[in-house]
Amino acid sequence: MYEPKTRQDYLATASRHLAKAVQLAGAAESAAYNPDHRRKTADYAAAGALHADVARSAAAIAEALPKDAPEDTDA
Repeated sequence: MYEPKTRQDYLATASRHLAKAVQLAGAAESAAYNPDHRRKTADYAAAGALHADVARSAAAIAEALPKDAPEDTDA
């Protein structure tokens, strides 16, 4: 399994999971208003919460890593 190594990798992971969390929140909202799919609301919400947690964790790791420093060209 691929493990992100750089700050940008972690930010990209956070962004992907945040987008998925938003998508699942929309699906949960739609299911809540549809009598035929109301039973799926909790499942969509739980999956969205999981993706939001992954996004938060990846963003926190990215924040803890040093920002990309410009290359030293004086060598």
